[in-house]
Amino acid sequence: MRRAVAAGAAVAALALAGSLALAPAAPAAGLRWHGCRPALAGFQCARLQVPLDRTGVVKGTVALRVARQRSAPRRGAGVLLALSGGPGQSAVAFGPAYEQTLAPALRSRRLVLMDQRGTGDSGVLRCPVLQRTRALVPDYRSLSASCARHLGPRRDFYSTTDTVDDIEAFRRALGAPRLSIQGTSYGTYVAAEFARRYPARVDRLVLDSSVGPQGVDALLLDSWGPLPRILADQCSDGRCRGITDDPLGDVRALAARLEAAPLRGFVVDGRGRRVARTLTAPGLAALIVAGDLNGHLQAAMPAAVRSGLAGDAAPLLRLIRPAIGAPFGTRELSLGLNVATTCADTRLAYALTTPLADRPALVDAAVAAAPEARLGPFSRPLVAAMSVDRQCLRWPVGRVAGPVAAPLPDVPALILGGSLDVRTPLENDRALAAQIPRAQLVVVPGSGHDEIDSDVDGCVRRALTRFFAGHRVGDPCARSWYGVPPQPIAPASLAVTPAAPRAGGLRGRVLTAAVGAIHDAREADLELEASGLPDRRGGGLRAGSWRIAGRTGFVLRGVSWVPGVRVSGRIDSQLGRYRGAVRVSGPGRMDGVLRFDRRRGMTGRLGGRRVHLPARSVRGAVQEVVRTG
Repeated sequence: MRRAVAAGAAVAALALAGSLALAPAAPAAGLRWHGCRPALAGFQCARLQVPLDRTGVVKGTVALRVARQRSAPRRGAGVLLALSGGPGQSAVAFGPAYEQTLAPALRSRRLVLMDQRGTGDSGVLRCPVLQRTRALVPDYRSLSASCARHLGPRRDFYSTTDTVDDIEAFRRALGAPRLSIQGTSYGTYVAAEFARRYPARVDRLVLDSSVGPQGVDALLLDSWGPLPRILADQCSDGRCRGITDDPLGDVRALAARLEAAPLRGFVVDGRGRRVARTLTAPGLAALIVAGDLNGHLQAAMPAAVRSGLAGDAAPLLRLIRPAIGAPFGTRELSLGLNVATTCADTRLAYALTTPLADRPALVDAAVAAAPEARLGPFSRPLVAAMSVDRQCLRWPVGRVAGPVAAPLPDVPALILGGSLDVRTPLENDRALAAQIPRAQLVVVPGSGHDEIDSDVDGCVRRALTRFFAGHRVGDPCARSWYGVPPQPIAPASLAVTPAAPRAGGLRGRVLTAAVGAIHDAREADLELEASGLPDRRGGGLRAGSWRIAGRTGFVLRGVSWVPGVRVSGRIDSQLGRYRGAVRVSGPGRMDGVLRFDRRRGMTGRLGGRRVHLPARSVRGAVQEVVRTG
């Protein structure tokens, strides 16, 4: 359920129904509940017909797929609507996952779901060329224009305004006087807009990884501005010791260098072959954003950026694959809906009524006027290149959704945010909390995007339990760090590789390189797993290949982390504790066999002499909950 947010919009005005005293709800007419197809354990499904265009100018309807838990927890239970992200992600198919993660709320409420119009099985929007694109930074100008032509005139009726009215129609069909609403990422914006327009129909809100109160800034300044804090937070308490003293300066310097000339080099694929790759400055920005949905990728970035500055391209270039991730099925995440909603909702530098030829000058003016402090480590041209303004530059002239003037209602609200979230940073959560009188904010230190789905030790679950029980939530996550430890710098040569403890000289450097190769293969796999890629095999950083064997095993074939040292064999890993044996091939006859035991650590022989490392010295990085007090 973890997906990116692109943008949000505002609705035109406060609906009359939202400003009146709460009236009795209409009965659930028109919803014929039946078993879901395909089967969805514990849920019933139905169809809700809504107008495509509520003004009636464009004819047609949308059949919304909706679902509810088969049974309520008790008679008279309230209703909890869970909203997916994107825009473009479906919801109904993920019913059991929502049921699990939102269990504390479902002790007193019945879960309902809706595939928002244009997603899942609610008349999903299809733009095949855009959906098939497999690039780190696609040319969204041409792809968006192509998608708009493919969709035709109906593209104008997939804004957040339309979805908000669909939710109200669903509420009436359910016969629910009020809704409790949980939203993640883009879903927080939909939830907030519904609450602004229909305040009397909202019981309480849970907003996880929030879009800002005004929607996503068209220049993404709400992401770039907080980057100095986020990078410093990732490296706080000495976590980047031996890697960098200035993570922000490193990103700034590398971004400037990549604007002058892309970083070119090679990666090793799953068959051990060298493949050319290129990273541009927009690609670097995309890697940084991708990290807040992939903790192991995020943990690799400080060292990879340092390596890139030193001329070693491989650590950064290898991150492109997990950053792109697995392809989305259209019903899982409609990229056509994503771009249609993004261009309709975002407060662009130009109105969608502006002729296409007049738009570039307005974008240039907006970029020039952007406050320097909000650009983060990036230049104005780079900010322009990554902007929603640029993405929608060729979107056809069309319908405009106006801003809503109403305040957020005074209802209980739980707001969740991760300290390392780039796409919807803590600054958004705090700004939103300031607008809701009874809001309670819970910060998850060291966590990225989407807190409910990445709850490491249950602190978010405790927050949900307290909130839905009507208790003060407090700060259940405050005394822990939930991030993945930053990865070390990969030595570019054996000569600069530090020697392992108790093993000096060449033998110690080879030992470090050998253990590092195992760590590196494991981290590479975790990056791929978090990105949803099903093919769990890859290349070593310098040479060789690895593949997954069974649930916890790795088979390494000549894997090299440091040039000149190769490792082959099988290792099983449980939470970074290894078991198994590998053969090492190193220079100067530093060959041998190393054996790993989860309790005793590593023992073996290199170059004819015995070597040993205790278990704590050979443990791989894990996303530990580190108590700070």
